[in-house]
Amino acid sequence: MKSIVSNSMKALSITCLLICLAGCWNSKELTDFGFLMGVSLDQTDEGSIELNTQVYRPMETVGGAGTGGGKPPYVTIKTVSDSIFDAARELTLYLGRKAQWSHMRVILIGEQFAKEYDIGEILDYFYRDHEARLTMLVIIVKGKAADYWEQKPFIERSMSQQLLTIIEMGSATSGKTKSAKLLDIALQLNSKVKTVLIPYIEPTKEQPKTLYSSGAAIVHKGKMVDYLSSSEVQRILMLTNEYKGGIIEFPCMNEDSEKKKKKETLETLSIKTKVSPQFTENPPTIKMLTKIEALVGELRCSSIKDEKELKKLEDHIKKLKKEEIEVLIQRFQEKKVDVLGIGNNLYQQNPHLWEKWEKDWDDIFAETQFEINVEVSIQGTGIPVGEKVAGE
Repeated sequence: MKSIVSNSMKALSITCLLICLAGCWNSKELTDFGFLMGVSLDQTDEGSIELNTQVYRPMETVGGAGTGGGKPPYVTIKTVSDSIFDAARELTLYLGRKAQWSHMRVILIGEQFAKEYDIGEILDYFYRDHEARLTMLVIIVKGKAADYWEQKPFIERSMSQQLLTIIEMGSATSGKTKSAKLLDIALQLNSKVKTVLIPYIEPTKEQPKTLYSSGAAIVHKGKMVDYLSSSEVQRILMLTNEYKGGIIEFPCMNEDSEKKKKKETLETLSIKTKVSPQFTENPPTIKMLTKIEALVGELRCSSIKDEKELKKLEDHIKKLKKEEIEVLIQRFQEKKVDVLGIGNNLYQQNPHLWEKWEKDWDDIFAETQFEINVEVSIQGTGIPVGEKVAGE
């Protein structure tokens, strides 16, 4: 009898479990969602937030081939509100689907919006939403961000993906732009110096206009305060050990005025900078040694036939790079913006001294003494002899 009751209870338990497992009470279909690829943020004339969202457009396929009728694989929806959260929730009123943020590529912020609003506050919604990924890129753009969705991508299927690849590949291969993900921005805006570089994109002046990464925006204490050209971004990445690879361009060292207009190049193998801060005095002294190892990329007016000529060329590049770095640091000091993160180094080494200097750090940084040194080592010329291929 007990065995029969026991078996009946087991059967009942298993039946209940099977009912729960087989149920579809909380299922969601793909047709319930609208997959967002990119958003842009601008300020309206009334002071509200204008959210323009690029949403993936599903395409009917027949036999594996798309039949979109020539339509692009995305649509752009505009909503306006006093908060990003409310503007995002209004998307469903136009789309008829719930916005899905997990496939987001980029967030575009209009330059004027970035100068007037605290970027940390602007991005707050994306940090809190459980679907948004902290790996999505943030880009500041010249002019109104919404206008960038009207551009057509060169290769990728959407402008969101095109902008993503411009920044990621540009950062990896040219060293003239910088990737800034949501997580990176949060960490740096919450650091002691509260400064971050965010990639900057603008349209070309030619017709038809195309988009390109022209440098980076300096964001200090939440707001955009300055702009760096692509060559200046390259120097900053060298000093902060974020340089992944690229080309160093320099003018000919020949005294002839016509030849000095020509440029020669090196292809970098590695660039490392050692920072040796001395915080014992106020203002402190910062010693920086940048070591460059490279190959000759092209020679238009120089030759490297022997060690003496090689050393002469290395010294020429060393002098130019040292001067460029000194000019850039002087500019940061005039702006009182610690882009190099020297204050973060001070906090890590001596928290008590940082606590004492923190309220005056911008002024202290402006008076800091920098001792810049550069070493250049050319590892090869690319051909058996280090001369111009076409001699005079």
